[in-house]
Amino acid sequence: MSELQPDTELVALAAGGDRDAFAVLCRRHEARLWRIAAGVARGADAEDLAQEAIVRAWCAIDKCRSASSFEAWVCRIAVNAARDYHRSAWRRKIVFTGSSEIDIASEDDMAQEAERREMARRLRRAVAALPQRQCTPIWMYYFEQFSLAEIAELEQAAESTIRSRIQVGMRRLRNALDDLVTEREPVADAMRVAKGMQL
Repeated sequence: MSELQPDTELVALAAGGDRDAFAVLCRRHEARLWRIAAGVARGADAEDLAQEAIVRAWCAIDKCRSASSFEAWVCRIAVNAARDYHRSAWRRKIVFTGSSEIDIASEDDMAQEAERREMARRLRRAVAALPQRQCTPIWMYYFEQFSLAEIAELEQAAESTIRSRIQVGMRRLRNALDDLVTEREPVADAMRVAKGMQL
C-alpha cells in the first residue's frame, strides 16, 4: 500500500474491502473533515462528528464513483453529518468557549475577535440548518472551495441547478441572519470571513 497511490486506485481497493487503503484516504483528507466538524462542534463532540463522517464513508464506500473526486464525496458526507448533528437534540449540550489561541491584546481587540468568531460559528450553524439540497452546495462552495462544476458532478445535477440552490439558500441565510447582514457586508462576504476563521 503506497501513500502515493491516487485516490481513484485507493477507492477501488477500499470498495473491495481494503481497510488500509481507506485509512490512507482518510489520512489524506482528514484536515478537511476536521474543519467541517469543527465548524459546528467543539472538542470531543467535533472528534465524534469527524469519526461519524468516516464511519459513514466506510459504510458507503462502494457508492463512491471513481469518476468523482473522493475528496468532494467525503466532504459531502461530512457536511451531511454536520447537518444531522446540528439538528439533533443532543447538540444543545454544547458550550462554546473562547479560544486559548488568542494572544494577549487590548480589550477592544479581544472583543472584536470574539465577535468575529461568534459570527463565523453562527454562519456555519445556519448553513448546517438549511435543507440538504442547499446546505451541501453552499458549504462546499463557500467553505471548502469546490467549483460549481465539481459540486454539480457530485450531486448529479446541472451547474445551473446548483447555482439556483445556492441562491435560494443564500436568501434563506439572509433572512435567518438579518442582524448580521448589512448592505456593506452581505452574506457572501460574511461567509468568506467565516471560512478563514480558525474555529
